[in-house]
Amino acid sequence: MWKENLYEPVEILIREHEIFPIEEHQHSFFEMAYIISGTGTFYIYNKTSEKKEIPYSTDTIFLIPPDTIHCFTIQTYSKYVFLRFTTQYVADYIGKYVERTLYIPEKTPYITLTNHEKEVVRQLITFIINEQTNRQNFSAYLQQQWLNSLIVLIARSFLTDNQTIFPADTEETDKALYLLQYIQQHIYQPQMLRIDALCQKFNLSENYIGRYFKHHFQESLQQYISRNRIKMAESLVKETQLSMKEIAYRTGYSDACHLIKKFQSYYGISPLKYRKQHILLKGK
Repeated sequence: MWKENLYEPVEILIREHEIFPIEEHQHSFFEMAYIISGTGTFYIYNKTSEKKEIPYSTDTIFLIPPDTIHCFTIQTYSKYVFLRFTTQYVADYIGKYVERTLYIPEKTPYITLTNHEKEVVRQLITFIINEQTNRQNFSAYLQQQWLNSLIVLIARSFLTDNQTIFPADTEETDKALYLLQYIQQHIYQPQMLRIDALCQKFNLSENYIGRYFKHHFQESLQQYISRNRIKMAESLVKETQLSMKEIAYRTGYSDACHLIKKFQSYYGISPLKYRKQHILLKGK
């Protein structure tokens, strides 16, 4: 079973398909899927491996929790917005209370909203799409605010009157997902992501932690850390005018030369040329 990982706290994808290109799969993150147009069926497996079929049409919205097997089949040509975010993102930028609310099992994946809530969701999605297709100054910041509003709106819809969800203790949280969250949280602190430090934190042996991570996330631990770090650096290269020395410092590289070498290897272009290309694209 293919499992997809996310290398940044948030990712926004706009896709349209006649045939959905991915079969049954799962993620290590939350995915909010909004149907802009089209019809089809969404398939999801619950914790007891029962397969559930949910028809979709324009304005349908799904919230797919981490480690949930799912897929789409298309009846008529469909256009989607996929809003992807890590559990750590919700905890850091919105709060643990909301994070735990999103895990209420009987409420996902299909989201039931009032007519007023549907209109608010439609407007927020439109704002996010417009910024995604017409990047300007502060686009990422605006998208983050609108995404946060969507997440909170959906979390609120999960709760009945006066219902309370208490955040789970770390000991009750799935160790594999917590390991992933911990890496994302400390991606700027390489000393905390050394093998010996991670083994001590998660009570795993140095011989086992690599196999443990690959078993859960289908890629090596070091590969995941490297991808996360270079994605963070890419975002700073693209969205800021920080020097390579400062970006290297912020993303945990030993120096600017190390960052430039890794960036060139990953993107096939130097970070400064990458920045210039992005500026030219924004100016069109």
